[in-house]
Amino acid sequence: MSVEEPVRRVALVAERRLVGQAIAAALRGRGLAPVLFEWPERGGRLSFRQGLARSGASVGVILCDLRTPDLLHDVELLVSRGPIRWLVLTDSEFGPRWGTVLGAGATGVLPTTTTTAGLAKAVRDTLAGGSPTPAVLRERAMREWESVAEEQRELVRRMELLTHREYEVLGALYDGMSVRRIADASGVAEATVRSQVKSLRRKLGVDSQLAAVALYRRSLEVFPRARQ
Repeated sequence: MSVEEPVRRVALVAERRLVGQAIAAALRGRGLAPVLFEWPERGGRLSFRQGLARSGASVGVILCDLRTPDLLHDVELLVSRGPIRWLVLTDSEFGPRWGTVLGAGATGVLPTTTTTAGLAKAVRDTLAGGSPTPAVLRERAMREWESVAEEQRELVRRMELLTHREYEVLGALYDGMSVRRIADASGVAEATVRSQVKSLRRKLGVDSQLAAVALYRRSLEVFPRARQ
């Protein structure tokens, strides 16, 4: 009499739901049982944690490109709390971002070029107590993050206070767009954009739009903008 293989539940947290659904389907085809979760809202992380606990998963995969400090911060929070062992699948190139999430507690980081078979193997290796990220790469990535000057790391932490939309607005200001152009491009009122600028200035602790743009420019020295 054969013994059935236990169900291998995997928590799947995707920044973009359609991408998450595609990965979930691919993992099911590899004999895994993914449980797809919406990206956790900042005010609803308790219910998100409770959902993770009910899922029965011991390993999770986070799909996120870490393109902005607020997303990076979200991933840091996710991987820093057990008991799930997290893998991060990301578009971000190897470097300080990888070191940040590994240092926060991620079991491994993989590029989105990883095949479905490769991801399934990484999940199984993690279930078995291993890591798909070789020790030499882990140490190198964490050294790259630690080598960033403390002042620059603090700058990134300040940027993490911004919402994704505020960070986009700041990036547009950096590109030379006026508040009116940003409003027109976004389909919102100028007053809405001005309110967002006021909010991001307050969070960054600066008293002018120019100073906020200067901080953004300095932050790019640590985490360059993702390629378009």
